[in-house]
Amino acid sequence: MVPITGFANSVVAPALEFQHEGYVLGTAAQMFTIAGPVIVYGTTTSVIYGLIYYLVTK
Repeated sequence: MVPITGFANSVVAPALEFQHEGYVLGTAAQMFTIAGPVIVYGTTTSVIYGLIYYLVTK
């Protein structure tokens, strides 16, 4: 519900920094070093919130 400002920048910045190491080991592997935890935390939080909401409204 709350937009994460600079999310695209946090995904692209490490990818561009490690681009010289190649596409697989540099760009693809480093792309989610910063954004990965944000995605995992956001998904986990939304699942927990959904479970709490389901239990309260049940």
